[in-house]
Amino acid sequence: MLRLPFTNDKSLASTRPWLLGCAASMLLTTLVACGGGSSGSMATSGPTAQSCTSSTCGSAVLSLTDAAGAFLSYKITLVSLQLKDANGALVETLPVTTKIDFAQLVNLSEIVSAKQIPLASYVAAQVTVDFTGASILVDDGTGTGIAVTPIDSAGKTLGQVQLTVQLDAKNDLKINAGKASRIAFDFNLLASNTVDLVKKTVTVSPVLVASVVPTDHKVIRVRGAFVSADTVNKTYTVQIEPFHEQSGDKLSPLLVHTTDATTFEINGTPYTGAAGLTQLATLAANALTVAFGTVQAADQSFLANRVLAGTSVADTNLDHISGNVIARSGNVLTVHGAQMDGHDGSDEFVPGDSTVTIAAATAVTTEGQASATPVHSIAEISVGSRVEVFGTASKDTAGKLSVDATAGRVRLDFTQVQGVLNVLGTGEVTLNLSEIDRQPVTLFNFAGTGLSPAPDSDPSKYRVSTGNLDLSGFPGGTSVLNIGFVAPFGAAPPDFNAVTLANSVISVGEDHDSAEMNEAELVIDWGDAGTTVPFKMIDAMHLDLDITNANIGQRHRIEVQPTAIDLKTLAADPSIVPVATGNTLYAIGHRVTHSIDNFNGFADFEAKLATALNGTVTALGLSADGQYDSKSNTFTAQHIVVLLND
Repeated sequence: MLRLPFTNDKSLASTRPWLLGCAASMLLTTLVACGGGSSGSMATSGPTAQSCTSSTCGSAVLSLTDAAGAFLSYKITLVSLQLKDANGALVETLPVTTKIDFAQLVNLSEIVSAKQIPLASYVAAQVTVDFTGASILVDDGTGTGIAVTPIDSAGKTLGQVQLTVQLDAKNDLKINAGKASRIAFDFNLLASNTVDLVKKTVTVSPVLVASVVPTDHKVIRVRGAFVSADTVNKTYTVQIEPFHEQSGDKLSPLLVHTTDATTFEINGTPYTGAAGLTQLATLAANALTVAFGTVQAADQSFLANRVLAGTSVADTNLDHISGNVIARSGNVLTVHGAQMDGHDGSDEFVPGDSTVTIAAATAVTTEGQASATPVHSIAEISVGSRVEVFGTASKDTAGKLSVDATAGRVRLDFTQVQGVLNVLGTGEVTLNLSEIDRQPVTLFNFAGTGLSPAPDSDPSKYRVSTGNLDLSGFPGGTSVLNIGFVAPFGAAPPDFNAVTLANSVISVGEDHDSAEMNEAELVIDWGDAGTTVPFKMIDAMHLDLDITNANIGQRHRIEVQPTAIDLKTLAADPSIVPVATGNTLYAIGHRVTHSIDNFNGFADFEAKLATALNGTVTALGLSADGQYDSKSNTFTAQHIVVLLND
């Protein structure tokens, strides 16, 4: 399935469905730990970072995420994130300049910093991103991608861009001693990018939205150098080193909490609870750790449900790749669109196919494994499996990647499969499969997956074992997402063993967070020229889209899985209204000034939008997610982003 952002390639736009995703979001959480510092080059309000104490500063924990979107790779540099207080003073929150591939952050948020910042009320943020040397690949549905060059709205090569992100006037960020605070950023790649596949360019108009009331519930990842463990209090401390950084920065400590149920994989061996923390305590200082968990609402502390450490994170002797197996022949795996982390600290996205060779000696573990038993084997690696492979990598003269893991390791991660529910049985559902980990099922070769003489897995009749999961509320014809593990190679049916099922209405099973699904997504643009009258009516309760507007561009769809509705085919103009309950975020991006206004309330958003659309300013695009009622032709939105040409 082709997934593109704003595009002017008519042939592609007319034949492929549009999927809306809030394509990159950042979560900034402030905790009340002390002992940090600042980069020093930025102005600060109140005391300097070096003079911070528990009564004058709080710790700002910054994380970033990316939802599924239109890019295989979107690697740019985050240069600075400064918070601006009510007096206009700025404080830097990043420990180091950081390269980020937003396309690799689909199901989680990455903590980037745990810097100390002075106590204050912060009303805005200034964010600097650098597109110099960016690596951007548009998803063309093949996994190979099309490389595009970032340009600005004038057609010039893009370099550094500074964004001004204004918080809701009624909900600024208050950092108080002894109290934690949070702010969430969404870097919407869909609203921010216009792709021209003929010229192989992407016009970037960055839209970064923010709220002190986060509206997502992603798993949060903490990567850092191990400092010490406290087995009595079930905690350990790391110095934050996000993504692939090895900055050695000593100013970003974070306390990680664990429980008796927290699983650990340390140097390739699984543990649980106290046994895992005890083993973690034996690691040398600065050993790499990665924790997956959540920020607790009560006190904003970080609680890990899974921890990787030592050579389970990075091995100075082995290379590491991750991706999905699209074919298996004997002990040779074909992995598509892999992310590679070299043993030398390098990292890159590898488009197309890579070859992995395994053997009986290849050690196998699974995500969330609680102990060394049961022992897993390479027989469990099958078509569709999400794998992390540790081995020796090499490239041929054509640049094709091969990994020898015959004496290495493979970790099986949870896999997502999605399709339309055809048959609802007892302890099993049958899907017309469309995607595996958001990759089109047409990429996968299921040869060899069946238990002879049973046929191989059939994506049009993909059998998912659901065990004791409650299947009530899953009507036929709806799109269902399953999280679990693919059945062992040569052992289907069933083809997949689910631990979580979710559709647009309900979710059952273990909470793996990545099962989060939007019920409906709306996207429309008005071309390069824009329109001064995007709505037939606009008031404090709703926006009525004008679907007869002559300037409507290539995007004009509502996605309600498993179908897509062309806005131009509707009998009447759809109405966009706010949700009645829950956290909401509505934003107006300004392309010329690189500024964004954010609102938690729809009425405030509408008032600002109505004023901005003064008959001269044009609207370029709108994206929203929420629910769509076809009977009333009403789209109930939790999030809206409007991009204006001003």
